[in-house]
Amino acid sequence: MMEMSIRTERMELFKGADRFSNRSHRHGHWYQVTVPVQGVCHVMMENKPYRLNGGEGLIQHPGTEHFLRLDADSSVIIIKIREDALGLEQASGSLPEFAVRQRMDPGELSRLFRHWTSELMFGDAPDPLAAQETEIRVLHYLRATLNGSIPERGLESKVRDVHIHQVLEYMHAYYAEAVSVDDLAAVAKQSRFHFIRNFRECTGVTPYQYLLMLRVDKAKQLLKSSGDSVADISCSLGFSCTSQFHRAFRKFAGMTPGEFRQS
Repeated sequence: MMEMSIRTERMELFKGADRFSNRSHRHGHWYQVTVPVQGVCHVMMENKPYRLNGGEGLIQHPGTEHFLRLDADSSVIIIKIREDALGLEQASGSLPEFAVRQRMDPGELSRLFRHWTSELMFGDAPDPLAAQETEIRVLHYLRATLNGSIPERGLESKVRDVHIHQVLEYMHAYYAEAVSVDDLAAVAKQSRFHFIRNFRECTGVTPYQYLLMLRVDKAKQLLKSSGDSVADISCSLGFSCTSQFHRAFRKFAGMTPGEFRQS
């Protein structure tokens, strides 16, 4: 039996395999998407049995009692999303209802799952903006994939440059701080989902990439004008560790901080 679980503030990514099973339980404020990507998964939900083959997804809405077990040589991917992360409350104030049964591409989901978990385990996940961008990629995938009610109510469909300019001014002022997607979306007066798309349309990069570019530009100035160590510069600019700083600097400058200082 194999299990892997990675959890952030708003979601959990889980994979179980080879006769994995759990006990009956509920998630009070979480949606759960259960998708076998290989073999057969047996789910009991609200006392009703479901037999799922690869790619046949099942939605557990908040408060739904359920448990599952896998056959031998089977595996399942589970995505749990906190209900307030969806940002999709209907006009009545109620949360959206998704179709209980979903059809999802197991190959695509497996590939994306590996990418998401790799970002969170080996990327710049300690930086809140990096982790939140991974969350948003997962949410965008679900919004594009799940059948049911995924309304676009009340959300502006066109980019307003003045709002993005305000965000850029904010980022230039606070680039060394722990900036979050929620902070930037609030400045833009947009939902987090529309903000990240609009930001990229206006700048050609994601908010996190833009933040790294600002930090690297400042690092270049400090490397040339001060005698501060690379570690001190990294810390002063908000990088979680020197290895993150080195990766970002090499990506945007084409060389290491030490090589740049000597150039």
